[in-house]
Amino acid sequence: MSTIPPPPPKLQRRLASKVARSVILVALVIGLMMSTIVAYLDLIETNNNFRETVAQVIKTAHEPAARSAYNLNDDLAGEVANGLMEYKSIISVTILDDLHNTLTSRSSIIEASPHRWIANNGFGGLQSFEVELRTIDDTEVTAGYLQVIADPIGVAGEFIRRVALEALVIILQSLIIASIFSFIFYRLLIGPLQNISHALATTDPDAPLQTQLAVPKKNHGDELYVLAESGNRLLQSIAKRIQERDTAEEDLRKAAASLEQRIVDRTVELAKQFEAAKAASKAKQEFLASMSHEIRTPMAGVLGLADMLLDDKITPDTREKVDKIKEATQSLLVIINDILDLSKIDSGKLKLENIDYQLRHELNKTIEIVEQSAQQKSLKLNIEIEDKIPNNLHGDPTRLRQVLINLLGNAIKFTEKGCVTLSARQLTENQNKSWLVISVTDTGIGIPDNRLKEIFDEFTQADASISRRYEGTGLGLAISKRLVDVMNGSIEVSSEEHKGTIFEIKIPLNKSNKQAAAPVQKNVAAIYETRRNLSILSVDDTPLNLRIISVLMEKYGHRVKEANTGKKAVDLLTDVTQKYIPDLILMDIRMPEMSGPEATRIIRDLDSEIANIPIIALTADVVEDHVKEYLEAGMNAFVAKPINPSVLLEEINNVMQEVIHEPVTEKKQSA
Repeated sequence: MSTIPPPPPKLQRRLASKVARSVILVALVIGLMMSTIVAYLDLIETNNNFRETVAQVIKTAHEPAARSAYNLNDDLAGEVANGLMEYKSIISVTILDDLHNTLTSRSSIIEASPHRWIANNGFGGLQSFEVELRTIDDTEVTAGYLQVIADPIGVAGEFIRRVALEALVIILQSLIIASIFSFIFYRLLIGPLQNISHALATTDPDAPLQTQLAVPKKNHGDELYVLAESGNRLLQSIAKRIQERDTAEEDLRKAAASLEQRIVDRTVELAKQFEAAKAASKAKQEFLASMSHEIRTPMAGVLGLADMLLDDKITPDTREKVDKIKEATQSLLVIINDILDLSKIDSGKLKLENIDYQLRHELNKTIEIVEQSAQQKSLKLNIEIEDKIPNNLHGDPTRLRQVLINLLGNAIKFTEKGCVTLSARQLTENQNKSWLVISVTDTGIGIPDNRLKEIFDEFTQADASISRRYEGTGLGLAISKRLVDVMNGSIEVSSEEHKGTIFEIKIPLNKSNKQAAAPVQKNVAAIYETRRNLSILSVDDTPLNLRIISVLMEKYGHRVKEANTGKKAVDLLTDVTQKYIPDLILMDIRMPEMSGPEATRIIRDLDSEIANIPIIALTADVVEDHVKEYLEAGMNAFVAKPINPSVLLEEINNVMQEVIHEPVTEKKQSA
């Protein structure tokens, strides 16, 4: 804990400054409001006085003006007009006879003044007056007319000077009052608060009793006095706690002295175990990455060639076989993905998909995938589904199918003759709880009783001779067991040697609230239209992969140039003689001489527009940590091998930031 007291607040942040600013601001606002009110009232009164004065002057000149009009005396009319013009606000006088003939007219130039705006807006500008002239002798007869124009500019100037003086006086009064209140606030409140604040700020945290909070006598009994006394009690309590803490710390130091060596020894041991665990985890990740790459690479070739065959004109029978090859390969891909996620399953981080699906469709599809394996061994493959099981369920059909493929695959592998049966039934515990029970029964070699408990362990089969005869990794049942556990279900096995085995899985039966979407038919597929043709550089060390990518991209009208190493790709882009600048780069990861990430870093460091070319990683290594490294190297995105064409086309749209490939309405393929 720092014992350095906090610095005093800046002047503008001090409480005294804030209070003074607030009081002065309020005083100014009130002064301005009062000045405005006084000015407004003064304006009304001045305007009324001006009009009344002009009217009084006209009234004074009424009788001589009437005589001059009655007698048609121009000289008298001129004298009257000259007399009216002596009044400084009158700028025009005209006397007319009863037939509106002008007897005399006097006028002066309108005075230019900076106060003209207030004269026009506040006093109405030039004021016109016209009165009928009647003599005292004959008040019934109109002798003529007197027309007067008055300019309030003089009155406006006097009004401005008077209002300015009044406003100045009012604002000065407000500021004086504000200063008095600020001084009173400082003496009664802010000053004592500053003393308390300074005392607390300079208090030594380890010696709180050295500080005593106090306020002036005039504050005794008020809230500040209560605050100071409460602070003193708090400081006393802190001092007591510090003393208790020091005593406890001393006891702990004595106890810790005897444990230090044990802690050091244990720390060294844990450090060794931690390093060993890190090394094992890294080795596991590298193994999974290598396994993913080595398995996915040939699978990418299989799926790519299958897609190329499907684009050719082939017979319906051949098309069906190619479809089966593609579906089986894709099922293997699902299994490989699950193997890569085995550590995630063990740690409980695997997330299940929750969608509506059709149970019978999924079970029939599962049978179709393993059907060819059964036919090769002349095994009968049966499927039995209880009628009362609802067809529309909610859950993860992909994981369920994976478990069933593992169980059916094992059953076919270990059965030489007879049959393999997939059956499903509904088990109801009560009104609110039902289970989906699926069994896989075979007539194979069976499992010895002493091996049943180990059958779900990783890399385990019945015995060594079984492994040599039937091969396999021993991961299928281990993964299936973990997947069923994640589904909140259970899996059991019963077997009799030389007679067969029954695997039974039981998972919650969750009915769907709506009709599940109908499965997509084989003769319907999503197609795309290319809005703009791209120049693409494809980089891969496997010729088959280069061919597959080129065929796929050229199918959509793009121009593809190939490079079989990362170094050749960099050389091609930096060759000034060719000046080759593609729109997009599709980059493999694991390549001899220079890897994809290494080539990407070199491209990103180039001082030209080539450095900004979008790069998509096409990789069979999809371990999460490795994918993160690809993106950190400067790649814009990645697509896993085997390549799903739709995924690649959409990813190209994303990195190009425009719709290069536009999905169109599904189209029926020709038979």
